[in-house]
Amino acid sequence: MTISSGNRRLKTDQTSYQDADEADEQSGRWLISYADLITSLMVLFLALYALELAKNRELEIKALEHRVEKTATVAGTGSTPDTAKTQLLSLLAPLKRNSQITISNATQGVEIAINAKILFNSGDARLLPESFDVLSQIAAVLRDRSKNNILVEGHTDSVPIATAKFESNWELSSARAGAVVRFFADKGIEAHRMAAIGRADNFPLIIGDDAAARAANRRVTILVEY
Repeated sequence: MTISSGNRRLKTDQTSYQDADEADEQSGRWLISYADLITSLMVLFLALYALELAKNRELEIKALEHRVEKTATVAGTGSTPDTAKTQLLSLLAPLKRNSQITISNATQGVEIAINAKILFNSGDARLLPESFDVLSQIAAVLRDRSKNNILVEGHTDSVPIATAKFESNWELSSARAGAVVRFFADKGIEAHRMAAIGRADNFPLIIGDDAAARAANRRVTILVEY
């Protein structure tokens, strides 16, 4: 009986040790899973960081290439940006017509402003045939004498418009700018150099609501950026 009791105690002790080992093993499994998760997250964040560095590096390279290209263009013409602007102003000067077309040296570049009555009928965005000559001359100068970007902006007066074709002055001004851009593209100016923007009546040339102010504010401006 003594031997039997001893054997039972021995078996009980062995079982307890086994249970303790299994408990320790199970309690340690979550640590392994947690460590795997942390490692995976660290690898993910490192990969995202590396991608962001590569993206920023690519943007820096493109910006540098743009500056080098612009510098090379100016050097190739043998002139500084200010000199190039002066030459362009001189070439465009003969196009001025009875104050309906103005050429100015703006901060952003050379600006050509054309009164809308030369280009369009009232409330319409189709170019008038009589505007083709002056637009063709402008296009020839900008195509052959400049490689800079061109921003075409349509401006209206403050009188609201609501027609089947144009719900507001936003649509009208945008369509007019787009018509000039399309004309220039047909004349050989690279499409990637140009942008058409509708300004509606938000940038009046003259403050006022009389007939003279409204007529002056209806215009298309062509900005050659420098």
